Parts: sequence; C-alpha cells; structure tokens
Amino acid sequence: MDLYGLNVNTSNIGGYFSSEQLDMLSIIQCQTCEEIISFIYQCKQLNGVFSKEDLQNFINQDLEKLKRKVFKEYQDTLVPHNSNKQDILDNTLYHLGIKQEDIEVIKKIYIDKNIEIITYIKEYIKNRYPNNYEEIFKQAHRFVSAERDQNKMPNLYDEFVLLNEKLSTFNSLLVGSGKPEVVINEFFDEDNQERFDFYFAKKDLDFALKNNKHIRFHSLLTKGAAESLFIGRSKEEILKTLTSYVKSTIDFINEYNETHKLVDGTPVINAVDLFNEIVSFDKNSQGQYENIWESRYGITINDLCNIFEYAKTHKPEGVSYLYNEPFLEDSERRKKVVEVLQAINSTSNGLIDTLGSQMHITFRTSDEQIQECFKDFKFLQDKLNIKIQITEFDLSLSESETSKTIGDNPEISYEEVYTMKRDRINSISSIINNSEVKLNGISYWSLTDNVDCNLERVRTKLLSKGTISDISQVPTVCGGLIPTSSQYTNLYNNIDIQTEGYKKH
Repeated sequence: MDLYGLNVNTSNIGGYFSSEQLDMLSIIQCQTCEEIISFIYQCKQLNGVFSKEDLQNFINQDLEKLKRKVFKEYQDTLVPHNSNKQDILDNTLYHLGIKQEDIEVIKKIYIDKNIEIITYIKEYIKNRYPNNYEEIFKQAHRFVSAERDQNKMPNLYDEFVLLNEKLSTFNSLLVGSGKPEVVINEFFDEDNQERFDFYFAKKDLDFALKNNKHIRFHSLLTKGAAESLFIGRSKEEILKTLTSYVKSTIDFINEYNETHKLVDGTPVINAVDLFNEIVSFDKNSQGQYENIWESRYGITINDLCNIFEYAKTHKPEGVSYLYNEPFLEDSERRKKVVEVLQAINSTSNGLIDTLGSQMHITFRTSDEQIQECFKDFKFLQDKLNIKIQITEFDLSLSESETSKTIGDNPEISYEEVYTMKRDRINSISSIINNSEVKLNGISYWSLTDNVDCNLERVRTKLLSKGTISDISQVPTVCGGLIPTSSQYTNLYNNIDIQTEGYKKH
C-alpha cells in the first residue's frame, strides 16, 4: 500500500515539523553517547533536567536506552495541551529555576496573558533575581511548556524512528519558527538587542542543513500574532514592532542563506511565507469575510505592504514569497483571498509570487469544490503569473465522520476509512492533474496518524459534547501521510515516495 500522498507532478515535496518534533528527531539521529550529551547542552528545553553527574554517567551507557531516556525526559518537560493556564505557567516557572515561593506569588496574579501581567512579572523577576534575570528572560522565551500535536503520546519514540526513516520522502521542511509569536521576546524592550530571538529558527535550520533539506520559512505575519501577541496594543505600536521584526527576520534569512548551503550549493531557505491567514475564518455580522488586521487594529493592506517593503527590496536570491491561506475550497472565502492577494500586489507590485492553499480537508469536501478551486488557481497562474503551492495538505475524518468509527460495533471500520481515503486521494490527484495547474510544490501537514493536530481538535470537540468520555476512544482520525494507526502497523514497511508520484518497492 502506498503512503497517503497526492500523485501530482511536482519536484518539491515538503513536510511540516514543529521545533519540538525536530528536537525529538535529533535525539533519534544521535550516533554516539557524546552526541546525545552535546544535544542536551544545546537544547534549552532540557535546561537543568540533567545534572553534571548524570551527563558524566551517560558516556558509557547503552546508546539506544540512553536515547529513549532523553526522549522521555524531553516529553516530560511538556504538560498536556489542555492544561489550564496556571499549570502551564507553573511548569514554565519551574523550568526557569524560579523558587517555589516566587512561583506562588506570580501564579496568584496570573489570570490572562496581557501587557500588564508581562510587565509585572518582568519587574518581579528583576527585583528577585537581579544577577541573572536576563538569562531567565531568554530561557522563558526558549522553553515550550504545553505540548502540541500529541507530543506527550506514549510510544512516540517508535513513531519518530519510523518518521526519521521516511525523511527521504521530503526534500524540504516546513517550519513554524519564523512566526512573530516565536521570534519576538516580550520580556525585552523594543531597543534591546535580545528582543528578536531566532533560537528556534536557527536550530530548525541547522537540522535541515544536517539532513540536506530545503526550508520553507513560516510565517512573518500570522493569525496567531493578531489574536494573541498584539492584544491591547495600539496600531502604531504594532506597526513599529512588525516593521522592526520584518527587517530583523529578512536580515537573518539573508545572512543564514549566504553562509549555509546544501550539498548542491543552494541556500537552505528557498521559500518564505510572508502572509498567513489574513482573511477571517468566519463571516462578520454583515455576512462577509474580512481582513482580521483591519477589523481588529485598523491595519490596512497598504499598511501591511509598507511593513514588508524591506522584505521586497532585500529579497533573498532564489527565494519565493508566499501568501498562505486555508479553506480555499469555500468559494466565498476564496474570492476574498484572491481580492486580498490582488490588493497586495497592486499596492506592492510583485511582492507575492506564490499563493499557498493549505488544503486541510475532510471526506466531506466535494470533488466539485476542489475542481472550482483549481479553476481559479489556473486563472491566477495564467493571467496573473502567480505560482500555486499546496502548503499544508491533509485529508482526515471530520468530527461527525469520526463519531461513526467509535465503539465496539462502529458504523464505519478503519479498514473502510482507509479504502475511502485511497479513493479520495486518487480522485483529488486526478482533479489537480486535469486542471493543468502546475504546482510549484506540495507540503504535508499531518505526517503520521498519531502526531496530528486534527486528532487533537476532533478529540477536544467530541469530549466537550459528551460524545466520548476518554480520548482513547478516538485513536486516530486517519489524517497522516504515513498510516501509523495500530491496526495498520504492517502496511508501511516497504514504501517509498518518488518526487513525481508514488510507488511500492
């Protein structure tokens, strides 16, 4: 059985990896105990987890057992994704080396993450830890407290061993470590050189370099920044911060690309998502999709283009600039996205050369929706010279579809689901190929059935509705490129992916 990927003609095959997942893969890739020890020293997530005595004793340990131990300790630094905010904060403060009495003080005033609370915590830590508060601030930014995509799942090590074996599937990696909420360290003021921290980006890029993979750098303007990072800030403050951040990021990309080359001599970063999810996911009270930056902060497309003028005039050589959006299968939302794309390039001619369609779809997405979507892509390609990428593909069960797989006598068996998925993959592949859209690339978002953001989302919704009482009742929503559900562990052993299609050995 093939992997569940689209059989389309493109030489650019990518996969999404979070920084934590790349850390976990780095542990698995270690060839000696010395390499494990070196990784521990460099990994801020493991700061303080092991003593000097521990590290000295690691030298003569069994390598496989040591890797499993370090992998598990890494998982244990994370709390479950659905933990309450105080528990997440508690976990962070503990790993920063904050004393327990200070943790209790900070937790008492912590209600929600906003400017006032950040300011209070900054001043409190400065006063209590005058000799090392800057190191604490750096570590606070570099520590990930809550898991994402089931990174605490039992038996994840073996899943990642398989994923490591399948890295040859991809010639590029999509990493999210360029986002404002990842780079901007709020504990440092605007004029502090530590304000923009590329720790995660540098680490992810170095992994790609070691494995000879290109990087699609994601993403300089995000929905997450609009909805969390800048809450309570004025338009002027946001524009100032974003302008400085864009300049720092483009300078970082240019410098890294100039000094780091893959085996073929090309730079590591070959694509950058400049804009991500500008258009609202839902309609407003007037029944329209809208620019979330304008509706929240009064920031217009013209304002955004001014922010990104530096990115345009200092564009790295050989790098594509993308505008990335989901749910383009919805004709109304697609229309709004195309309007935004045209407005961007009308204001700043040629700033965006590629439209990225995330293409997170379920079995409920119809062939007709996909056909109409690719007709519009063909127009953009032929008439406006816009390249098209599928940037975050996965095909998974929806919430309602998942409900039919639950229980001892499910309405739909997983065997049937996988047969349906193969048929849908073939159908979608035919639609894309028949559309004559020349895809500039495709990236897969959910790489395995168990490490899958769709699984987390569907479980959460079914729990809240009382459809299930325990997440174990939904072992998978079958969204992964690699079918790693327990029922199918024998199906993916002798499988390979070719850059222009898929075939079995």
